[in-house]
Amino acid sequence: MSHGMWGSMPRHHTAMMSSIPAPYNALRNPLSRTRATVERGEVVYDSNCASCHGPNGAGDGEAGKGLNPPRGNLVWLSQMPMVEWDPFMYWTVAEGGAQFGTAMPAFKDTLSKDDIWAVVAYIQAQMPRRDK
Repeated sequence: MSHGMWGSMPRHHTAMMSSIPAPYNALRNPLSRTRATVERGEVVYDSNCASCHGPNGAGDGEAGKGLNPPRGNLVWLSQMPMVEWDPFMYWTVAEGGAQFGTAMPAFKDTLSKDDIWAVVAYIQAQMPRRDK
């Protein structure tokens, strides 16, 4: 397990043992999986996520160094065969990590719903990103 994976574990454990909380548990990404959606998600990711999660999603961004627990490894997370992927990721981005004792900020009041969905689509489609 990579060092960044541990940042995802408390939320993942909660989702697996207790389910994803309402109102997130039935969400599905309403955006079409198009190149435009993924490119929009890349812009959102680069502006809001890469500083901690790293340019390739490996949990190695400069701003996140020294966080305890470490920031999540999105490469590991994006490769999970999780049936509840959409609601899990939307919940993660929207609510952040305060309830799990992590430094992940909540983005529900700073990003639009479509921006959150676009970044979810980007992470699903592009992690790991090798060109940066």
